[in-house]
Amino acid sequence: MSEHSNTPTATLFKQWRSQGDAAAGQAMAQRFSDWYYAITTCRLGDAHGRGPLQRACVRFQQGILTVTTPGELTEWSHGLLMEEVKMAGGRIAGGDFPNQLTGGRSPTELLRAVAGQMRAEDVELLALAYDSATAIETVTARAEGMGGYPVAVLNARLALKRALRDGAGIAFSEVPDTPNLDLAPLPLYEAGRMTREADEVGFEKWVLTDMRLCKDIAEFGVFAQAIRAGALHGVAVEPAKPKAAGKPARQAPAVRTEEEEEASVVSKAVIPLVIFIGLGAVGLTLLGFAAAWIFLF
Repeated sequence: MSEHSNTPTATLFKQWRSQGDAAAGQAMAQRFSDWYYAITTCRLGDAHGRGPLQRACVRFQQGILTVTTPGELTEWSHGLLMEEVKMAGGRIAGGDFPNQLTGGRSPTELLRAVAGQMRAEDVELLALAYDSATAIETVTARAEGMGGYPVAVLNARLALKRALRDGAGIAFSEVPDTPNLDLAPLPLYEAGRMTREADEVGFEKWVLTDMRLCKDIAEFGVFAQAIRAGALHGVAVEPAKPKAAGKPARQAPAVRTEEEEEASVVSKAVIPLVIFIGLGAVGLTLLGFAAAWIFLF
């Protein structure tokens, strides 16, 4: 585990800016890179979000020295990313975007393949919850008897992540035992259902304070996009059939090392783009741009 993994972003900024701490600066920069990736993946999708992400990182590198206090940092950095997102046309309606995490496989096909491992009511609830054309009152009514809204949606989302991990070998790093009820706005955000831009922006700024949530959004992004595009609509869910006698059991996924577990979703699985803040208190460069993209289509 990195010595800076639990250090608040504001503290990292102070250590880099005032003390010339290169390690703190690098940890801060990686945190912003991961955050930017989570937001662009959720709003724009992998492919469409590449250009805005790269341009935002360049602008971060060019402008960070103008930021003099930690209080300015989140507002300034989020604002320049939003300018890039808006120039790209804003939030998309969803789509099917294979990437490194899916092993080049279609997220839509993966979702349909594992739906049979889930309860039919969970699959249906997710299809409705991530469909922004479905009235939220309809989603709320469907969640009654399943724990209520939004708890039922959070539970169904977690069940889907487990099914994708166990049934399709998707190497999620964030699969908690129980959903975090503090994340009630998460399905609304991923589905593009927040009614006010201020609510969406406020949620995104909050994500920067919780890098596990940031990873969760980043790695689930392609599946959220596919569900929004209708991947789970009309999926027939049948009880899983018992395995035939003598049929070999599914191989367990390889156990990852502690270093792999702690690696950033961006640098390890999806987009190895790194911002590096150099040895001096004002030295900052970006490494690994277009040549560092590792995406499968």
